[in-house]
Amino acid sequence: MSKVSSLRPVLLDPDVLSTPMEAQVLSACLWTTDSDVGLVPTWAARWAGPVSLLVTTFAVPSSAEHIALLAKLAHIQNEHPALKTRFMAHVLHLAPAAELQPNAFLNLARLLSPSPRAVLFPGNLSYAPPKTLYKTLLSQQPSSSSSALSPSGHARKRKPVVLTSKDHMSFPFAQLAPLVIARDDSTWCTERFFAGMSRAGDWEECLWQVWLANFGGVEVKQVQGWMSSRDSGETDVMENPTAVKLHRRLVSRFRSEACSLAMRWFAALRDPHSSVDTKKARWLKRVCRSWTSV
Repeated sequence: MSKVSSLRPVLLDPDVLSTPMEAQVLSACLWTTDSDVGLVPTWAARWAGPVSLLVTTFAVPSSAEHIALLAKLAHIQNEHPALKTRFMAHVLHLAPAAELQPNAFLNLARLLSPSPRAVLFPGNLSYAPPKTLYKTLLSQQPSSSSSALSPSGHARKRKPVVLTSKDHMSFPFAQLAPLVIARDDSTWCTERFFAGMSRAGDWEECLWQVWLANFGGVEVKQVQGWMSSRDSGETDVMENPTAVKLHRRLVSRFRSEACSLAMRWFAALRDPHSSVDTKKARWLKRVCRSWTSV
């Protein structure tokens, strides 16, 4: 787990409901605090597939609060039959002074998801997808036919897919735009500290990271019909100029370091005779120019 998350939790308890999951291609991956688990049924009613939900809590393991949380999760599953075979809940106990780390929590939900492809939803449970999204995404997955295989007979690597709005079809994408990615993809959301980030701010750096790792070659799909009952990104705590300045500095440092690493890695591996690699090198140089000169 240390390879995908820098968290040092008191305890991570996966699949606390011992859900007998049906094999599916796609799973939704989300996280929420223990105070918002009551929103699960409303969100899940708009997603027809498996759900991997990470629940964060400051409750001490085996305490009355912890036992009440487990009972609430079990009650939600029992009251909604459709969730008995597609709802996985993982409880992450945090230390009392721990800060919330949205990207780290999504990494864990993805790691523990039951499907080979994960749909990362960075917003909270009040920000629900259109009811047709799961079936639409499922219909767009490659079949087991030869079209899903490379000339050598191996499975083709699927590009990550960003689910965004028509006004943000390239980076920066729409705020809190979900991401479809292979569960075992080598790119995991950065868990760098960016000084009091909201879900939306933290997530933008994850999307930038995925976009960079794929040389801009992510699939982009326009999605409409989201349901939001309140602020899905939560309030950004940066209200004073000093905090804003610190945030910008930390983001610039992260992007600069990520670009430098990507450029060194690609220079070592690229084929100088490949026109595809030449285009990638040009794209990387153009995109990283403003960050590597910081």
